Amino acid sequence: MVRTFVSAAVLGLFISTSPVASQDMKMDHSVHGQMEVKPGTEASGVGVINSVDADKGLINLTHEPMPDVGWPTMTMDLPVTKHVELGGIKAGDKVDFKVKLGRDKQYRAIEILPAK
Repeated sequence: MVRTFVSAAVLGLFISTSPVASQDMKMDHSVHGQMEVKPGTEASGVGVINSVDADKGLINLTHEPMPDVGWPTMTMDLPVTKHVELGGIKAGDKVDFKVKLGRDKQYRAIEILPAK
């Protein structure tokens, strides 16, 4: 009985830490500033907008993998620069976007366009 419980607990730990289980989690990209990436690095992505908060300058989107910055497919909150117009973007829109790493080590969307 004890052996079964320990085996189940170990299996549960393995499943909860597997890459497949973690791919759909929201991620905090402030830690990416600790990677070996120099400020000014840009990357392009494709995603679907889940929500837009124009007052906070923030979007939530689910994007495809972005190998240039080491990001897997995931859903995330992403701040946008003041140059990005959020008025025409709504939940459900498929978009092409670019991110740039700032001097503060945080990525922000610098461009959001309807997907081609």
